[in-house]
Amino acid sequence: MLLTQIVNNIKAKMLCDIKGCIDGIDAVGVTSNSRSVEPGYIFVAVKGATIDGHRFISDAIKKEASAIVIDSDFTKQESFKIPSIAVQDTREALVVTLNQFLGNPPERIFAVTGTNGKTTITHILWHIFTESGEKTGIIGTLGFAYEDGIHQNLPVTTPGAEMLWKILANMKKRGITNVALEASSHGLDQKRVWGVDFTAAIFSNFSQDHLDYHGDMVNYLRSKCMLFEECSQDCVSVVNLDDPASSKIIEVNHGILLTYAIENESADIVAHPGYMDFSGSRFGLKTPWGNFDIETNLPGRFNVYNVMASTAAAMATGYQPEEVIKALDNFEGIKGRFQLIKMGQPFEVVIDYAHTPDALRNLIDTVREITEENVIVVFGAGGDRDHNKRPIMGGIATELADFAVITSDNPRSEDPERIIDMIESGVTRENYNRNSDRKEAIIEAIIRAKPGDTVLIAGKGHEDYQIFANETIHFDDAETAKEAIMQICK
Repeated sequence: MLLTQIVNNIKAKMLCDIKGCIDGIDAVGVTSNSRSVEPGYIFVAVKGATIDGHRFISDAIKKEASAIVIDSDFTKQESFKIPSIAVQDTREALVVTLNQFLGNPPERIFAVTGTNGKTTITHILWHIFTESGEKTGIIGTLGFAYEDGIHQNLPVTTPGAEMLWKILANMKKRGITNVALEASSHGLDQKRVWGVDFTAAIFSNFSQDHLDYHGDMVNYLRSKCMLFEECSQDCVSVVNLDDPASSKIIEVNHGILLTYAIENESADIVAHPGYMDFSGSRFGLKTPWGNFDIETNLPGRFNVYNVMASTAAAMATGYQPEEVIKALDNFEGIKGRFQLIKMGQPFEVVIDYAHTPDALRNLIDTVREITEENVIVVFGAGGDRDHNKRPIMGGIATELADFAVITSDNPRSEDPERIIDMIESGVTRENYNRNSDRKEAIIEAIIRAKPGDTVLIAGKGHEDYQIFANETIHFDDAETAKEAIMQICK
């Protein structure tokens, strides 16, 4: 592809200056990773959260890049021996260029953002679409998957733009028409999904998380708003009207607004919760397409919201109510999200990813509602992440559960005991124990459980590893719980 053609497409959006002749130069690819540069590639220097791609321009030139794309405020551009293209935003320029080389992504992409619920909502959407006979892809916390549903791991919830566009291009080659995508706050803030034309954008909820990155709740919410600011006019924006942050989302939204709620009867879609137990939930649903009785295998009020969000997005984009309801009825849930461990024990054991204050509160509240006797919770907090939420979670656990075992999560570079100290500073009652060995903590909780109790093991969910300062080990909450039950209840 001629470099002049690429520059002309960039020019319409953000071009500031060109140095060096670009006539007749052929570009064969594009990358923002200097290690991936091949002869004839365009190297786009992107400023990351910790690394500035401009530092690696000389490496790209040595590897015979055909041109470089740089920020307009980069001061050393005059010294380059190959064409340099200065732009207002290299992240956006990267996406424009990727689009030219890789082509447009699948036709219908559904993005979900919010503090909690993203993974469940995308998987419900994936299930609805596949049950309707359409080839569907999914991208998020559990990795990415094509129509066969087998996940391939990703390093982060929302992959970087280069990886994302390659995944989307591969999905289109496979004939995939629909994609359900988790849009994380990091992904939105770093413009990883910028330039994607979404069919629907979903806002689930907003509560404290990731303040180690965003700094404060204002910046955190601002990142969530970016998805709706960038929506096209024909994108359906599905917003949880019960969440206080919805007013800000609605204020900046450019798409077709569709709201859902349990508490706010003025919403377009309203649920009237009925009966729920460990086997699932049943509730009435009022929608613009009619009123329906919903049965789902997902228990809990928070899952009613997840089901509503998915239902709203699907029905608003052309799916018939009867096929949506049928899919909801046979959706079995996903690993690590209110996952029941059934080994014949006389008490319930639930594995869940809840790792934020709001998620932990919702989880304990849900279990309390359907548990006959005591609720025992095992939880910790991740190292090198938001410190402020640790005492809050300690307070929630000891206030709402009958007993808590405070343990290690993924301590990373931090001392697990120091993390537990911070959690312990927020406890409200003396109904807890601390044990930094997660396996021992899980065993302790299961030993404590009596008939009619529920043991909640929160924080890691689907993860099958534990990250320490010097190593990452295999660790699976579900496996550990099963082993403990077999030993204790045999």
